[in-house]
Amino acid sequence: MTKTYKQIVTQFRIQVRDTIISRPELSYAQIAKRFGISEVTVHNIAVEFGVGRIKTGPKPRWLRKAKEEVL
Repeated sequence: MTKTYKQIVTQFRIQVRDTIISRPELSYAQIAKRFGISEVTVHNIAVEFGVGRIKTGPKPRWLRKAKEEVL
């Protein structure tokens, strides 16, 4: 039985989603390189399935100041 294009794309997106979930040590860029797609596509798949990662980068200065003023 032949698969339609839509079924193949859905299966591919599920594979990317499973990689995002099972390999948290890999960055989106590394996952993108592994699948031959863009980093933006990996991000969009993560958002679509609700499996995005927590952003843990440095905080902007204005946010740090706001926290200090509250204390």
